Amino acid sequence: MKLALQKPRYLIVIGLTVFLCIIGIILFTGSLVEKRMTRISEFAGAILFKQKLSVFNYEFNNILNINRNAVKVFEEGKGPYTEELSDENLQKTLRQVVLAEKKVNRAWYAVVKGRDTSFFYLVRNKEGVHKAAMPDEVKTWAKQQFFIQNGPMVRSSMSDKRDTLHWLTASDLLQSPKGKLIFGLDINLQELRLAFYDIDPITFTFGFLVDENGVCIYSPYEKVIGKKLYQMRMEKMNTRVIGGGKIRSEKAMSDSIQIPVKRYYIPNAIVGLKWTLVVDVPSFLLEEDVTAIKNYSVYLGLIAVSIIIGLIWLYQRRWQKEFIIRREVEINLQELSMEKQALNLIAERQQKENALLQLGKLKEKVNPHFLFNSLSSLNALIAQDPDLAKSFVVKLSRVYRYVLESYPNGLATVEEELRFMNEYFFLLKIRFGEGLEPLTLQISEAHLQGKIPFMSLQTLIENAVKHNILSKSNPLKIRIESLGEGIMVSNNLQLRPDVRDSGKQGLNYLQSTYAYFGNQQLKYGVEGDQYQCFLPVLYLTE
Repeated sequence: MKLALQKPRYLIVIGLTVFLCIIGIILFTGSLVEKRMTRISEFAGAILFKQKLSVFNYEFNNILNINRNAVKVFEEGKGPYTEELSDENLQKTLRQVVLAEKKVNRAWYAVVKGRDTSFFYLVRNKEGVHKAAMPDEVKTWAKQQFFIQNGPMVRSSMSDKRDTLHWLTASDLLQSPKGKLIFGLDINLQELRLAFYDIDPITFTFGFLVDENGVCIYSPYEKVIGKKLYQMRMEKMNTRVIGGGKIRSEKAMSDSIQIPVKRYYIPNAIVGLKWTLVVDVPSFLLEEDVTAIKNYSVYLGLIAVSIIIGLIWLYQRRWQKEFIIRREVEINLQELSMEKQALNLIAERQQKENALLQLGKLKEKVNPHFLFNSLSSLNALIAQDPDLAKSFVVKLSRVYRYVLESYPNGLATVEEELRFMNEYFFLLKIRFGEGLEPLTLQISEAHLQGKIPFMSLQTLIENAVKHNILSKSNPLKIRIESLGEGIMVSNNLQLRPDVRDSGKQGLNYLQSTYAYFGNQQLKYGVEGDQYQCFLPVLYLTE
């Protein structure tokens, strides 16, 4: 009489229960992964807008420092101001200091001697620097600067009375018994936009500068300079404090490229000016890696569910087959029962060995312990080094992408195995730190297109890490090198006392693979203070 659990309906109930449990686990872990991926996305966005902020800070501060540097030259007695306020000496000094910045092509200065006021305007073109007539609005603005006392840190103004928007700056007023001197810059913002092409090329991330009224001062697009661009909707924004300032962000639709973006507003982006840097980061840049990790998690979950259901189905089919065979033997061939039972035992033993071989291979390909350890390392790494955490996520995704690749004959090229092994070793290095020394590689070019068992290098490295002590004082050293007709993988021997016997499933898998393809044999063992394993390189013909 059969046990109740061996009946088909009970097997179906068990399979359905296992399936529902796995679905519940996937949904629960999915919610946790979702929260973690959101944080990763926020870190990625912060990195992108900080890169833009550093570029704009550096370049615009260089422009504003022109006035400050020129003032220092005159105050420290290095310019003509201490000797004589002559036109020739002033032009010579201002050409060297004011027009030293290649993004600036126009400068002006005004000198007051007694009751006489002289205005001068310098323009740089292909032929060099020469004097030109000062525009009326520049002259009017320059006159106003003589009457400003204790003005702001940076004197600047916008002028839209010419062909395009111009940015005017002025230095502090310099006074001496010889007269008064003031100078500044006249920057065509369209020319400045062209100068920024090499500094801030148009990429997926866009940066804009607007003044306190929302008027565009800088943009990679010509038509929007001088126009009012954005009206910040405070009620729909997320706010975070970085470096003493409030960084606001919102989800919006880009006016320039017509795609959804995460928009960051960085107030007072340029020191001394009430300008706001607006950075548009396309949403797909922030979500691309996150979506890939989510997809891989879903794929791994589905594969695990499929394997479990398949094993249950195979067990049910196997039970039915055995039951039918047993009935036929009992009714028709009782005299041959002993012989057939022996044959059945041999067949079952072979099936069991094959199943164990395949199961061991599957366990190597989808190892939950490795995934959990990797996620734990990633969790610690996110707070310490976001850039390295991003690289870690990419490497992890590449490892599992390779694991899921299909190699029907069980072989892969040495070049493919080396590429996968480097990705896998990167993850181990992050986890064990100085306890694992950098990998030593010396592979012959002639071996790169040869073939070895799929995931063989990863199997040997995993065994070395599993069975040996890894510490900062006694780091594990792994070496992979070409030797004769194969590849030698070796490591220093410092065995752990607490590791149980694994049954050598990995080595058995490698031996079975080489046995299938001919007389090539896997060689391994202890040589002195080293553990070595020799992998013959195969060159198969179609």
